[in-house]
Amino acid sequence: MCKTVQVARSAYYKWLHHKPSKGEIRDQKILKQIKEIAKSNNSLFGSPKMTMALNAQRKEGEPVVYRRTVSRIMCVNGIRTSKGRFNKKYHYKPSTPEETAENLLKRDFNADKPNQKWCTDITEKKIPGHDQKIFLCTIFDLYDRYPVGYALSRRNDIALVQAALDDAWAKEPNSHAMLDSDRGFQFTRKPFAQKLQDHGMTQSMSRVSRCIDNGPMEGWQGLIKEMLDVLYPDVKTYDEMKDAFDKTIDYYINCDPQERFGGKTAGQVRVEAKADPEHISTYKIVSDKRYKEWWDKIKAKKNQPA
Repeated sequence: MCKTVQVARSAYYKWLHHKPSKGEIRDQKILKQIKEIAKSNNSLFGSPKMTMALNAQRKEGEPVVYRRTVSRIMCVNGIRTSKGRFNKKYHYKPSTPEETAENLLKRDFNADKPNQKWCTDITEKKIPGHDQKIFLCTIFDLYDRYPVGYALSRRNDIALVQAALDDAWAKEPNSHAMLDSDRGFQFTRKPFAQKLQDHGMTQSMSRVSRCIDNGPMEGWQGLIKEMLDVLYPDVKTYDEMKDAFDKTIDYYINCDPQERFGGKTAGQVRVEAKADPEHISTYKIVSDKRYKEWWDKIKAKKNQPA
């Protein structure tokens, strides 16, 4: 047999009598956990979040699992994330606003506590095989990346935004946060501004054609739609899509670990902050050096003499 497959007899007997090392035994244990997590969420996680999920399951006394180990095991065993890159296409529609507000947020996306800075926006998703769309409006807390309130509808209108706000106010009735949005027609109507004022909230608006002013909200919407496509790929009707959004947002809150929070979920961070308001942990956004250099170059070009 060895001669047929062109393998040395010594190599064959070495393989036959091989006893797994401690490292190999541990790799097999990790592989089993990876497969279980991947099966539970249709391979939603890549190696970074898979590492955080594994460490969240770690029992007391067990060693930390490192990303490089997880990446190697996933690569060797052909386990890949089902999630692709999200490339959003922007279509700007001119509008005549009744009411506008200053850009008070000014891209300062850090918050020291819950209900200090909220963002809102509307996104849409086409229902496969239909001409129908579903619209999602979310009220998003910048402190813990937590969707405080949201609403789903067949129509992109003022009622959708009001439903999302009502949901947020029902859960956080004492909040007087700054609310940042783009300049969509839903957010520039006088009744909307008046409702915020009546609730003791401050309105902030992104500048025209500056989607990065509301970057965290835009990014979260893309993330949720990516997660939905992976977790619920067989959605075919409006009701199924609505249910899929509800379940995906719940999964994000309770099961999606985030590197910025040390592997905790948005739900865990919020529960901890509410449990001990006097000692709230802060999670500052680490500035990206490349991002800063990019903007410095743009400013330098603008300041060049004509």
